[in-house]
Amino acid sequence: MTPTIPRHFLFLLSSARSGGNSEQLARQAAQILTCPCTWLDLAAMSLPPFTDRRPALPSQPEGCLAHVLEKMHAATDLCFVAPVYWYSLPTPAKLLLDHWSGFLDLPELGFPLWIRTKRLWLITTRADPEPTVADMSETILRRTSDWLGMEWGGALHGVADAVGEIEHDDAWQNASHFFSGPGAEIPDLPKVHHPH
Repeated sequence: MTPTIPRHFLFLLSSARSGGNSEQLARQAAQILTCPCTWLDLAAMSLPPFTDRRPALPSQPEGCLAHVLEKMHAATDLCFVAPVYWYSLPTPAKLLLDHWSGFLDLPELGFPLWIRTKRLWLITTRADPEPTVADMSETILRRTSDWLGMEWGGALHGVADAVGEIEHDDAWQNASHFFSGPGAEIPDLPKVHHPH
């Protein structure tokens, strides 16, 4: 039997509006979770700009970026909480993904080895009810999970504009089983052993 590790969710908030509809929807979805949950507001953390230094190595992550990296490493599940801005992810979410490129180029971080043991999720809201508006955000994260060998957990899409409107959208009811499926338990993840 493959040993498992306890679940730990990291919610990566990226909205320019504190306590907005995406965050409310995520907190509604998280109520079913019995495992530890950590919430980080990327928009409030002043992540440094990403600089592509190739062929030189990128700088070592420090400050708030190192803090985010540490929390990602400790979690089993990474959930981007990201409203749709101009048909894509908000700047803080995209900036963190840009920094992932730098993490890949620092062998001592072991990033490509441990990131593939994580499950990736998206919770997003948009003002435009047109169902294809959120396609780009989901595609970015799906392709990221595929390329890095992560497991794709799924995406929860809501429609809301003014703060609190999300409670009247179907996504509010769907949130109660988003992380587990109706009536299902949240399984632990298999422990992955890496060669030294």
